[in-house]
Amino acid sequence: MYLLYLDESGNENDPSDRYFVLAGLALFERQIHHLNQRLERVQEEHFPNRPPIPFHASAIRAGRGFWRGVSEEKRREVLDDVIAAITATDHHGGLRLYAAAIEKNTELYGEHAVEAATEQVCKRFDTFLKRRYREYNDAQRGLLIFSEGRFDARAKLWVRGFRRRGTRWGSIYNLADIPYFAPMKESRLLQAADFIAHATWLSYERRDHTLARRLLRHFDLHEGVLHGLVHVGPSRGRDCDCPACTSRRIPGNIGPWIPPE
Repeated sequence: MYLLYLDESGNENDPSDRYFVLAGLALFERQIHHLNQRLERVQEEHFPNRPPIPFHASAIRAGRGFWRGVSEEKRREVLDDVIAAITATDHHGGLRLYAAAIEKNTELYGEHAVEAATEQVCKRFDTFLKRRYREYNDAQRGLLIFSEGRFDARAKLWVRGFRRRGTRWGSIYNLADIPYFAPMKESRLLQAADFIAHATWLSYERRDHTLARRLLRHFDLHEGVLHGLVHVGPSRGRDCDCPACTSRRIPGNIGPWIPPE
């Protein structure tokens, strides 16, 4: 079984945010323990003998809450080490990243933006699971685990509807159950999803690729197309040079946003 941990970044109802992002990481069940241990070691290295400290990307970057008393240099080290822990599991280990960057407008706003993001991520995760069966005869089911937030009850209804009626791209066959919800502060895997969501939001909202640079190659990729990353909104498509849109026009090319290191 693959478990997909999801969190959001940006505010679907705030007009000052252009983008709302739903994103996270899918892992084969046997890899979950290993990633959890790597993330625990980040705390042990930087803050030994302390109760669990949630890794919330925006709070670390801004120095909020616990992080207010932590130096900027130390906060950068923690950000780098969390990203390194996530990316230590490669494609062969089962890691796939997913993100829907919803560019808001008068028609795609608020609850509609969240539903569109949920539909996109569900379908792309299901497509990956179908591909596993088609190409490797590996029949796997998927389970969605959301960070508790503002749209728990609605997300359950949306996912149930996608499973029963399908999405605009077709049916969903490979989700094992209804989505589950858990507090982010109690799950290192949901904290990793928070990092992926915030990194994607920074990339689209502010063209800040500091966190996304090292994550990009871990998005679900097939035949040169970043299927795990999608840009939805009025500026997507032919004239958009974001990695998601560029890879669909020119497979194998992620565009100019994140130049090679």
